[in-house]
Amino acid sequence: MDFLSRILLIALPATPALGALVCAFLPAKYPRLMRVLGWTFALAVLGIWLGLRAVLTGGDGLLVSWHAHWVEPLGIGLHLALDNTGFLLAGMVAFLGVAAVVGTSSAEPGSGRSHIVSLLCIEAGMLGVVSSWDLVLFIAFWEVTLVPFFFIMGRGNTRGGVASATRFVISSVSSSVLMWVGVLWLVQLAGSPWTFDLVTLSERLAGQALPTGVIWLLGLSFLMRMAVFGLHTWLPEVSGNVPTAANIMLTGGVLPLGAFGWVHVVNRLFGGDLNGLEPVFIIIGLATAVAGGLASAVQRDFKRLLAYACMAQVGLAFVGLSSPDPLVRQGGLVLLVAAGLAGAGLSLFAGVICQARGSQRITDLSGLWRSHPAFAGLAFGAVASMAAMPGTLGFVGSFRILNSMVAESWALFIAGSAWLILGASVVWAYRRVLGGSYQAEVWTTTAWPRKREVGILALLAVALVVAGLLPGLLTPAAAAGGL
Repeated sequence: MDFLSRILLIALPATPALGALVCAFLPAKYPRLMRVLGWTFALAVLGIWLGLRAVLTGGDGLLVSWHAHWVEPLGIGLHLALDNTGFLLAGMVAFLGVAAVVGTSSAEPGSGRSHIVSLLCIEAGMLGVVSSWDLVLFIAFWEVTLVPFFFIMGRGNTRGGVASATRFVISSVSSSVLMWVGVLWLVQLAGSPWTFDLVTLSERLAGQALPTGVIWLLGLSFLMRMAVFGLHTWLPEVSGNVPTAANIMLTGGVLPLGAFGWVHVVNRLFGGDLNGLEPVFIIIGLATAVAGGLASAVQRDFKRLLAYACMAQVGLAFVGLSSPDPLVRQGGLVLLVAAGLAGAGLSLFAGVICQARGSQRITDLSGLWRSHPAFAGLAFGAVASMAAMPGTLGFVGSFRILNSMVAESWALFIAGSAWLILGASVVWAYRRVLGGSYQAEVWTTTAWPRKREVGILALLAVALVVAGLLPGLLTPAAAAGGL
C-alpha cells in the first residue's frame, strides 16, 4: 500500500505535465483528439486524488512521502509529500483543472493546442507546489506556472489581456524575490550542512528565536499572491481582462495557494504565535475581508465584483490561518478550499454569460432565469458557498472562524460585518443576473451554454454542498473526524 500511495503521489504533478507534453507534440490538425486528451489527463488527475483518498491512512503528520537526492552538496532534494493541508489543496487543484480544461476548451476564440497545454502546465505547477517539501522545488514549481499563465492570459482582450498578464507576472516575480531572500536567510540560520528540506529545517530551527524580518520577507511574498488589502491592486485589473480559463485558475488557485504557502512554510517554521505577530496578521486578514466585501458591493462589472468577493473570502480564511488554535486554522483551510471551488464555479459562470452577452456590466446581464434556468440555477451552489450559507462548505469554514472570535467582540463584529457585506453583494449580483427580462436580440445567436459547461458547474455545486454537509469526506478516513 505504501508503494501504491507513493506512485500516486508522484503521478499527481506528473500526469498533467505528461499531458501537456503529449498535446504539445500532437499535430495541430487534430483539435478534437487534442481536446479529448486534455480532458482525459485533467480527469485522470482528479481520479488520482480520489485514489489517494482511498488508500491513505489519515493522521497528523505526513500521509505519504517520497524523497530522492538531487543536488547533495547544496542540500537540495526531490521531496514530495502530502499532509492533511496539502491533501486538501491538491483536491481543490484537481477540481480546478477539470473545470478549466473541460469547461473552457474550444469555448473561447483562439483556444487550441496552446490553451490545453498551458492549462495542464499550470495544473502541474500547482500540484507540485502543494506536494513539495523541499523549498527549492517548492519555488521552482511556483515559477513554472508563470509562463503558461502569461500566454493564456494574453490571449484575452488583445490590449487588456497582455497588459494584465504582464502585471500579474511582475507582481509574482516580485513576490518570488522576497521568498528567495527569506528562504536563503532561513537556510543560513539552520547552519551546516545546508538543507532546503522543510522537515529538517523545522527540526533544526525548533526552539530558536528567529528574526522577525524572515517572517516579513516570507509573509509578504505569500500575501502578495493572496492579494491582501494594500497588495491587491493587480487582482481586479487582471481578473476583469483575462479569458475564463485563466480566471478560473487565478481566483480559484493562485489566491488560495498563496494562503497555503503561508501555512506550509511560515506557520510550520514559526509556530502558531508567529513571534508575537499573530494579531498583526489577523488584522491584515480582517482588513482584506472588509475591503474586499465593500469593494464588491460597489462594483458594476460582474467579473471584478467576483474577484473582490474571492479576495474577501480568502481574507477571512487568512484570519483563521493566522490563529494559534489548530481547530481555527483547520476552519481557515476549509474556507480556503471553499473559496477556490466557489471562485472557479463563479468564474466559469461569469465567463460564459459575459461572452454570450458581449459585456461584463451587471446592468447588461439579466433574464437568465427565464432563458437558461438550469445553468443559472446550478450557479447558486457557488453563490451560496461564497455567501457562507448553511449547508455549504463556505459555511463550515466561516462558522469555525467566527465561533473562535466570541471572546473578542470587536473582531467578531468586523468579521461578521465582512461576511454579511460579501454575501449581500454576491447574492445581489446573482439576483440581478437572474431577474428582469431577457432580450434575445442582444445576446449571441450561438447556442449556449455548452453541455460540458453545465456539467462542470454541476460538479462544483455538488462538491461544495456535499463537502459542506459531510466535511469528513475531504480527508483520508482516520483524519476525517477532525473536520
